Amino acid sequence: MLSNITIAQKNLDTKSGQALTVTIDSTYKHRASKANKSSEDQFMGEEINPLEDPNNFEQNGNLQEKTILSRLKLQLQNIETKSTIDRYRFKKKMNVLKENLKVAKKAKEIGQIAELENQLNSIEVDYDVADMRAKESYNFINKLNKLRNFKPLERVSIINKIIAKSAKSLGTTVNNVQSSQIDYSFAVDDRNPEYIAHDKICNITFNGMDESLDQKRIEHGPQHLFGHTSEKLKHFLKNENFLNCNAYLTLLDGDYYLNLDLDLATKDASKSYGFIDKNDMVKLTFINGENFIANSIYRAEGKLEQYSGHTRYEAIYKLQDIKMELIKDLELDKLAIIWSSGYEEYPIYEIDLLQRQLECIKKAKE
Repeated sequence: MLSNITIAQKNLDTKSGQALTVTIDSTYKHRASKANKSSEDQFMGEEINPLEDPNNFEQNGNLQEKTILSRLKLQLQNIETKSTIDRYRFKKKMNVLKENLKVAKKAKEIGQIAELENQLNSIEVDYDVADMRAKESYNFINKLNKLRNFKPLERVSIINKIIAKSAKSLGTTVNNVQSSQIDYSFAVDDRNPEYIAHDKICNITFNGMDESLDQKRIEHGPQHLFGHTSEKLKHFLKNENFLNCNAYLTLLDGDYYLNLDLDLATKDASKSYGFIDKNDMVKLTFINGENFIANSIYRAEGKLEQYSGHTRYEAIYKLQDIKMELIKDLELDKLAIIWSSGYEEYPIYEIDLLQRQLECIKKAKE
């Protein structure tokens, strides 16, 4: 009897480190975690506050933040747990259906083949949804873990962005953190350099008359907007993105332009991606689901950099005045580019980058 019970159970580990035992009827319980966890997963495996400051967290810890983060962490854990189990169940069903389909095809049972294929297609959709939710919940958990690298005032803004994005994509329900702290820190920045990019410092690189155009121009410096690597390339590009995009806004004679500097880690980008033609569209999707379409003002061809082997594209899109309020008021969620080879959409991490640049340009006008 005991052996039957053991066989009917399955041990699963979520990516964030939750150890689960699932029974044959899909009920589950948490089991003791593995003794040795990677540093990446320690946040979930130990009772560590995600906002922990290794220097003086107890002195600076904000109870409101800790309460909200604890609730958000719990919701994300629950979503990841359920999605991981659902993914396991759907995978088992898919395997059974595939075996039954083989038998039906061998027997040439046309009616049963069609029915099994429909069932398999439906289960595959359910599996993909569960897989997406498991991965997204882990990604949010991982971002919470990295919050310890930020100072208190920076954390509030970042936490609220995570809350907004997780609510939209996963349905979490957590109130925003209200900032009540004053930052008395000195100007010395001792953080890891990879986090300094989040600073909200204006970098106006041009503010004056552009003599070549005979027009007034204000331009912000480029900043990293997103990086992207497809699943099939992640094995080969472990420590870098295949595509990196720097973005910056230009105000030229009263009109706004979005500049995208695209760096692809291949010398063959022109073959696989082609070019961005004049009047081709870029679609900006904001966190509330609204879209903003802009058109390229000229054809952007890939330029090979001999020293790096990368291919670079410099695309410029004219922004409609009536849509600029979206950039001012809303964080960016996704950006889609039309290449001559097709359409590709990219998730955005620096979701308030354009907001910050727009505010900087407006201040420079004063």
